[in-house]
Amino acid sequence: MVSGLEFVEEKVQVGRANIAVATCKLDNGFLILVSDGEYRFGTVAVGVPTPFGEISPTATSCLVGTRFQAAVRAMADIAALKLGGIVFVSLFLSKEGEAYVGSVLEAVRRLIVKRGEATEASKDPE
Repeated sequence: MVSGLEFVEEKVQVGRANIAVATCKLDNGFLILVSDGEYRFGTVAVGVPTPFGEISPTATSCLVGTRFQAAVRAMADIAALKLGGIVFVSLFLSKEGEAYVGSVLEAVRRLIVKRGEATEASKDPE
């Protein structure tokens, strides 16, 4: 932990691509970087949790980038819903990794759900 920021990195093998997912937890949200190879900014979307905990097309927006916009918006939607905060998601895939974008989305979804469960468990005063 650095000055109140919590960094978590997880790696997953998707096809022939090694996907790294780094999350940085802030007080009111998360920064999620998804990349194969070195971390780089790619297509960026922001997701905002909705008041009723439902996915809404108006709750996310693609800020920059043209590749994989639907996948990045889906990641931001899911993350905002499961993590309960504002989420910035960046997805960078090389030519080799782009063939696996659907599998990458599913792998990141599972990691987000796991992270959301861990966040909820840490809030429980048991």
